[in-house]
Amino acid sequence: MPKVLIADSVSDVVCEIFNKNNIEYEKKIGLSEDELCSEIKGYDGLLIRSAVTVTKKIIDSSDVLKVIGRPGVGVDNVDLHASLEKNIVVMNTPLGNVQATAELTFGIIHTLMRKIHIANLTMHEKKWEKKKLVGNEMMGKTIGIVGFGNIGKKVSDFAKAYGMKIIVVSESATNGDVSHFDGKIMSFEEMITEADIITFHNKLSEKSKHIINANSLSRMKQSTIIINCARGGIINENDMKEALNNNKISGYGCDVYEEEPETDSIFSGMNKVVMTPHIGAGTSEAQEKVALQIAEQVSDFLINNNIVNQVKT
Repeated sequence: MPKVLIADSVSDVVCEIFNKNNIEYEKKIGLSEDELCSEIKGYDGLLIRSAVTVTKKIIDSSDVLKVIGRPGVGVDNVDLHASLEKNIVVMNTPLGNVQATAELTFGIIHTLMRKIHIANLTMHEKKWEKKKLVGNEMMGKTIGIVGFGNIGKKVSDFAKAYGMKIIVVSESATNGDVSHFDGKIMSFEEMITEADIITFHNKLSEKSKHIINANSLSRMKQSTIIINCARGGIINENDMKEALNNNKISGYGCDVYEEEPETDSIFSGMNKVVMTPHIGAGTSEAQEKVALQIAEQVSDFLINNNIVNQVKT
């Protein structure tokens, strides 16, 4: 009988799926790297989320491990090269978080453009600052969407409904892909000079690392707002703070950070910044969907050797 180690907090639906498929499992949450190295022996599968980093040391310590399942999209916390070397399949669930992340993206856009965070704070302080809280509408604004995967497309759906002009930055998207949204494809360099709103939904790579920096920020409109619900390393945070302080752009919204958990952000206390603690997938619906999907995928692989949503280097 296959055996799976659940090493991170996941929905109980995972246990239901494993029970249905006669897959043995154990929950051991909060293990250190050394503890995981000891515990991993004897397990065919490993389930994690973002709190656990699966290092080469852990992978090399495994003896019968065949599959690592990650509910959600990002697998930055899994050593894919070490997994490949041991023929361990790494799976994710790229569709489960789409709606939740796209909705959060637009929630942050709303908040910055209408100054909802400031309005809320001042009301709780028993102030009536109506005249100071004049915002902007989204209709007619140009939104630059970097990355045109499932989330980028869903954001485009929302943007079209709001009557926004859509620019897509993507190496894989075609004119046919964006025509449904009445959008157009541009280079990143062109987009940053035209967009009123820039939102990131791409992977972190050598090319995208700190793509938002002092140079790119200097070429944007002063009214531009930037949203990052993708990966923290896309933004040079020091350059971003300086640009905001010098009124080079008007706002920044972020759900991700270079170092997480982030409990001492350099943006703390800044009215031009809206921060959330990596809650892009943080809806009960999304948590249930990704847990169900990963449990079914891992079960199918361990029982039938079927591979679904494999992540490769």
